[in-house]
Amino acid sequence: MKVLLDWLLLKRQRLVVAAMLAAAMMPIVGAALLSIETVRRGVLAGCLSAALGIGGFALLALALRVDVATLVGIGAATFASGVAIGALLRRAGTLTFAYQATVLIALAVVLLLDLFGPDPRSLFDAGLREVSTMLRSGGADEQQIADVMAQSGSVLLAAAVFSHLAGTLLLGYWWRTLAAAEKRFGAEFRELRLGRVLGMPLTLVLVAGLVFAVELVQNLAPLAMLAFVLQGLAVVHAWAYARNWHPGYLAPLYVMLAVPPLMVLTILPLGTLGLVDNWLNLRARFRSRQ
Repeated sequence: MKVLLDWLLLKRQRLVVAAMLAAAMMPIVGAALLSIETVRRGVLAGCLSAALGIGGFALLALALRVDVATLVGIGAATFASGVAIGALLRRAGTLTFAYQATVLIALAVVLLLDLFGPDPRSLFDAGLREVSTMLRSGGADEQQIADVMAQSGSVLLAAAVFSHLAGTLLLGYWWRTLAAAEKRFGAEFRELRLGRVLGMPLTLVLVAGLVFAVELVQNLAPLAMLAFVLQGLAVVHAWAYARNWHPGYLAPLYVMLAVPPLMVLTILPLGTLGLVDNWLNLRARFRSRQ
């Protein structure tokens, strides 16, 4: 992997083409490539590469006679997030600090979309129709389906924003350390945490989401839960490392996170674990027992 990264980083055009190909299929990969370009060459160079990629998408859309605005919009969102994460990584001294800043960015994005963007349900119309069909076939009545649909749009929006930004951060940081021949990603991920300053408002958002039916709170609560879920995942990795478990032992956990029916059963325990660790520092107890 390091050889491939070195080859891509050697020439800007190679990285831009690779980022364009990745953005069309896996936006997180395309954004992560722009993030390491920004880390390696600077923010202005990252912006130039992003502009070249967006221009390439426009030419591709014209050649294929597809909707130019849609394709360019996807490219712009992907590359802009990559440059932003790259600029953050240039300033952040640790993965934890970068993660905390990324969570704040995700909160700001969801807040802006909630205030000025379209109805989240319109962005995920196809997926919500499938959910509605599944619920109806499972025997749910129309009122139950309507209640689920009312919340699903905000949940999917929070999941999409958080997964893209956090995924870009983790992949970009891993590639950054790999390109620099450093072996510190695993150790830093196991120490990932939101901290007391950021953890307090996120905890309040979660509590408010259980008590109040305010739309803004309901839109932010899923993102707060996902932020604690990633911290909970870091706790699990720290526990496994302290017990010298084989990495393969954690594979079923990731399978459960990838399968929608099992995902719901996995997110709540992980989020709770992350929340408890943020206030009680469970990982310090793991280390004290080694």
